[in-house]
Amino acid sequence: MPQSALPAGPALPGESALTAARIEAILDSRTRSLAARGTAPEARPTRSLLVCRAGAETIGLPLDGVAEVFPFRPCTKVPGAPAALVGLTGRGGVLVSVVDLAVALGTAPASPEGAAGHVVLLRRDGPRIGLRVDRVLSMAEAVVETSAEGLGRRAVAGYARAALTADDHGADASGFAVIDLASLLAPLLAAEPPGPA
Repeated sequence: MPQSALPAGPALPGESALTAARIEAILDSRTRSLAARGTAPEARPTRSLLVCRAGAETIGLPLDGVAEVFPFRPCTKVPGAPAALVGLTGRGGVLVSVVDLAVALGTAPASPEGAAGHVVLLRRDGPRIGLRVDRVLSMAEAVVETSAEGLGRRAVAGYARAALTADDHGADASGFAVIDLASLLAPLLAAEPPGPA
């Protein structure tokens, strides 16, 4: 039976407005939409970070700059040292300068004398330096956004967002600052050593 001989069904509202050109446009739009559905978002490089709590801040430290993490223990004070320098401690027979990360960033006062925490020993040539943090939360792979606006502190290299788990004990899932270790240490290493009294 030829197609023109089929009885016409009931007219749908707006059916008269569907011209051949309009039908073609709808099909093209739908084809583009379906084709875009299968494309993966642009892959962006991630960085491995050690996520820590320093004062009230959640901070990311580049994992390639971390040599070791160990529990904080009381340090020997250094007279005339910068406020961020907690003191000196020994680790594996080597002297380590311990810097309070929160104080170095200008975010919080030094933690109380007997406070627990961790020391993140940095991997670097030269004097051994450890950063005192309140707690090491996790390791994370994250995309680091480096935009010029919002970088209020010189040592902040950018901001990241990482999928943190329930075990991350209070980590801020909305994001955190990522520290540029060289910029953080530059003012401390440039400080004049205390002279003779």
